[in-house]
Amino acid sequence: MKNKVLVATYILPILLLPGCIGFQEKQNIIEGRGTIKYISLEGGFYGIIGDRGDKYFPLNLPEEFRQDCLRVEFKAKIRKDVATIQMWGVPVELIEIKKAETQKTNLSQVKVAVLYESVTHPIRGIDEVIYLLKETRADFIFRGFWRWNPCPNKCEDLRVREKEKCKLRNYSYFHLEKAILEIKKEIPQIIFCGAIPAQVIHREAVFNPLTKEVIRYPKTWNLALNPEKWGIKISKEQFQCMFAKTHFWVPEDLNCSEYSPQTASAYFPDLTNPEFKELLLSWAERQIDAGADCIWIDMLFKQAAMLYKLTKNFNHPAVKESYEAACEIVDKIHEYAQRKGKRVWVGSWLTPIFFPYTPPKLDFVTISPSSKEVRKMKMDEKKWNEKVKLAREKLGDIPIFAFIDWASTTRTPLGTFSQTLTKEEQIKFLKIADEFFTERGILFVYPLHGGWMGNDAEILSYGKSRVYDALAPEFQTYNAIKELAKKRADNSEIMDETAEMIK
Repeated sequence: MKNKVLVATYILPILLLPGCIGFQEKQNIIEGRGTIKYISLEGGFYGIIGDRGDKYFPLNLPEEFRQDCLRVEFKAKIRKDVATIQMWGVPVELIEIKKAETQKTNLSQVKVAVLYESVTHPIRGIDEVIYLLKETRADFIFRGFWRWNPCPNKCEDLRVREKEKCKLRNYSYFHLEKAILEIKKEIPQIIFCGAIPAQVIHREAVFNPLTKEVIRYPKTWNLALNPEKWGIKISKEQFQCMFAKTHFWVPEDLNCSEYSPQTASAYFPDLTNPEFKELLLSWAERQIDAGADCIWIDMLFKQAAMLYKLTKNFNHPAVKESYEAACEIVDKIHEYAQRKGKRVWVGSWLTPIFFPYTPPKLDFVTISPSSKEVRKMKMDEKKWNEKVKLAREKLGDIPIFAFIDWASTTRTPLGTFSQTLTKEEQIKFLKIADEFFTERGILFVYPLHGGWMGNDAEILSYGKSRVYDALAPEFQTYNAIKELAKKRADNSEIMDETAEMIK
């Protein structure tokens, strides 16, 4: 720590946010890691919370460190003789401070990945979630938070009716930040991966959690994708209607000639629109600010794929510009994390390997067994061998994660898994998929909690929820997941020990 700090002649209220290592205290001297955080109280001030959740009130934070969510390493002296009007945290005098080194754990070192969407879900408290993560020995939480509907920074920002609904669902960035903090206290090395959609813009209102701007209809319609802007012969209304039917944003039997922007609850957005690009980035950046180590983006390259399907031309400007916009999103998230002193991994679907362009700088990609494979409980070996080979050629040796995907109907892999297979067959398929993907160097993500089984699902978790849950009596796959996870973790440890002996 080379940056020496002199005590300021005035008091700056500072919040020290928890970091990843413990604190050492000797003769009122503490040192460790934390995260700078801006607190909007008493006129607003910066601060740091340490990795164990300890709150400190630095009296002399240098200007260059006044950055919200900046990761730092510091050494400070506790000032018991100082009182502050903010009455928050322990006053300290910084002795040394520097930006924290980025995480050294590599995503390729993940041994056990579980899907838990979302860790804030009210079905169980965070202590129970942590217990399940420990019991499965998870070191990667996939889709730990899913931003779909407009998400507030805190429930108190909403009107009365929406506020109560928000509190019941635990659906705010405040809930996310609190949950990640609790998880990291108990399992410091776990990688938390949040998730955002690139395929939806809600009609009524969209919220930017960083600028706090609210975009309402008809401006939301202006963000919707219009193929005609590239001269493609399909109207904006026709295109939006066709996509809306796949997500039940309009009735399935709607005649698209009768479609109007006001008939749909949401639209497919245009990734090349700077305003939507800013929104999508804000959703990712806000989760990073809340403590996410990883961001997965659903359908990031879907726009480029759909426009290619319409044009049948990889050189068409619509296809190339949409692909480049997707790549830019990946780069911008990396840049944002770097500015915050963090290492954040970015992932999406395997889609870009089918384009003849420079590959995006993704840190990992995801795949899913098909509904047919789930139903027949048999993987298409030829198909997956070809895909994995192409992925390695295009993307290199980045991690590939496989999970059972879902959407609005039961006509999906998860819908088939939960609604068609018996309990015994579900357990059998988990074992089949785990073995099959492991043989190909792919990590199978165990479906612990989360995933929409379908609007038409009839077998519900605990008889009332369309969200899949491995512990629900209707499914009871948790013990099998726990056994598979233990076997994977034990095998990985044996391999690590063998590698060390060889060295």
